[in-house]
Amino acid sequence: MVYRRIDGDYTLVACRYTEDWDLNKKRSAAKLISSDMYIAYIALQNEKVIGFIGLLRQLKGPYMILDMMQVSSECRGQGIGRRLFEAGKDAARKNGAEALYISACSSEETIAFYRAMGSDLTDHPIKEIAEKEPFDLQMICPVKD
Repeated sequence: MVYRRIDGDYTLVACRYTEDWDLNKKRSAAKLISSDMYIAYIALQNEKVIGFIGLLRQLKGPYMILDMMQVSSECRGQGIGRRLFEAGKDAARKNGAEALYISACSSEETIAFYRAMGSDLTDHPIKEIAEKEPFDLQMICPVKD
């Protein structure tokens, strides 16, 4: 199930959605988030990456952009995503951001996770991000105490 905007409201609709990254896409993402443009954290299990978060170091107004986040499907429900997200919020706070900005995949599971972390839909999306991913939901999560 994914959220789609229908008559001005977000509604869950059936949609078969699988994002399966091949080795080249994984390597490309790893190279990107290990660059100086990103603040990144990874979760390891037996020397294997099972999760990561990548935040754009450069603030966009009051926001730090959460650009990439993923936890392996077999490792979900263990608090790994929560710990990665909290590390991201802490990094945003330390770097002067007021909130994380998230262009979130519209899957029911993804939106439920971000809402559980304190995120909500924004009334003021960043235009170029929203246009790049028209099916994503634009969310913010305050990071100030």
